[in-house]
Amino acid sequence: MAEKAVWDNTNVKHLIDICKEEILAGNRPGGCFTRNGWKNMEDKFLARCGVKLVKTQLKNKLDNLKKDYTQFMELKNAATGLGWNEANQTVDCSDIWWNEHLERCNNSERGVKCNHVRFRKRGPKYLDDLHFLFDKVHVTGATAFCPGDISSGESSSDDVLEVAQKEDDSSAIKLKALKKPKATGKKRKQTCGAAEDKEERSPFFRMYKNTCLKIDSVADKIGSSVEASSVQPSSNVPSLPDAMKLVKECGVQEKTAMMHTAALLIMKPEFRHILFLLETKEGRYDFIEREHEKEMKKAA
Repeated sequence: MAEKAVWDNTNVKHLIDICKEEILAGNRPGGCFTRNGWKNMEDKFLARCGVKLVKTQLKNKLDNLKKDYTQFMELKNAATGLGWNEANQTVDCSDIWWNEHLERCNNSERGVKCNHVRFRKRGPKYLDDLHFLFDKVHVTGATAFCPGDISSGESSSDDVLEVAQKEDDSSAIKLKALKKPKATGKKRKQTCGAAEDKEERSPFFRMYKNTCLKIDSVADKIGSSVEASSVQPSSNVPSLPDAMKLVKECGVQEKTAMMHTAALLIMKPEFRHILFLLETKEGRYDFIEREHEKEMKKAA
C-alpha cells in the first residue's frame, strides 16, 4: 500500500536523479517511460528515501515539476535578450519591464494572475536537471511528450490495442449514424443493399470516407516518426539556454548591440549548431562579431 508523499528538497532531488538514470538507461523511448521504467523508479525511490510511493504519486510530482518548468521557460522566452542572474537562476529584468509584463500577463476580468511573478527573485530549484528532463518535451502542446508521458499512462502494446479498438468503435458508430436513413413522413421500404448503394454514390459519403483514409494515413506517419525517434541519436543542437550560456562565456556583454544580435541569431537551430561546433571562446566571439557586422551593414 502506498504511503503519503512528502516532497521535501531531498526527496525531489532523488526523484529527479532517478528519472535521469532511467532516461539514460533507455527506459523512456519516444518520451514515454516504459513499464519497467516506472517499476524501477518505484523501487529506487523506496530504497533511497525509505518511502513507498506508487507510479501515480511519482507521476503527479513530475506533472507539477514540468508545469513549473514550462511556466518559467515562458518567462525566460519573454525576456529574451535581457539580463540573467546566474546566482538565482532567473531573469534579471528592471521593475519597469516587470510592470509592463505583468500588465500584459494578468487578466483581471477572469481573475487570472500571472504565474511568472513567482520566479521574479529565483527560478525553479534544480533548473539544470529540469532542462535535462523537460527541455525537449515542453515546447508544444499537441506534440509534446512528458517523462512518462507525464500526461499519459504507459506505452505498452495493450494500451495501443485498446485505443485502436476505441477508435474503430467510434468510427463505426459515426459511419452507422451517417448511413441511417433520414426520417420522413411516409415510411418506405428499402433493401439494405439499395440503401448502401445510394449512400456510396453520395458525394458527402465519399468525402467522409476520404477524410477517414487521410486521418489513418497521418496516424501511421506519426506512429512511424515516433518509432524512428526512439532509435535515432539525439541532436547535437544545443537548447536556447545552453546557446545563451555559450554566448555569454565567449565575452558578449549584456545590454549591447552585439548581445541583441546574438539573441536573435540563437533562435535559429543552424546558428546554435555552428556555435556548438566551435571549440574556443575566441572562435565563438569572432563568429558572432562577424554576423553582427553583417547585420549592421544591412541596417545601414
